[in-house]
Amino acid sequence: MRDTPRHWKPLQKLQRHEMYRRPEIVEETAKHYGISLSEATLKLDIEEAKCDYYVNHLYQVQVQPTGPDNMMTAICIRRRDGAADLRDWRHFQQIKNELCGPEREGFELYPAESRKVDTSNKWHIFVLPEGVRMDGIGWTERNVQYDDSNKGVPGLRQRAL
Repeated sequence: MRDTPRHWKPLQKLQRHEMYRRPEIVEETAKHYGISLSEATLKLDIEEAKCDYYVNHLYQVQVQPTGPDNMMTAICIRRRDGAADLRDWRHFQQIKNELCGPEREGFELYPAESRKVDTSNKWHIFVLPEGVRMDGIGWTERNVQYDDSNKGVPGLRQRAL
């Protein structure tokens, strides 16, 4: 039995020479920080040097260390087609598994309004260091169902992988 989502294509790491930065990003960065275009370009170069980038047919993913002592991993996901209303939990789980490992735990944060960042159609997963678990939060045992045996039971229907 496969354990990856249907129609999933593995993420491919982009090399630096494959990256493309749109001029509008540089302009918006300069405007936001009140700096010149060359300063904005340098700022973006410095930030991008900390990251790795991956793509497949659906997603572009940015990965970088974060948290105390950079022990956590921040995964920033956006759809390549720009869709803001289409997300699949199984895809995000697969992205986390491919980039950080299947036994590392990650979470989405819904912050206090005073810490909210909402500037573009992206999703963020914060992945804990290897071996660290969110004990007391979530389930303790695996329970998956990839067939349609509950098809007739309201509230328990699952789509196939």
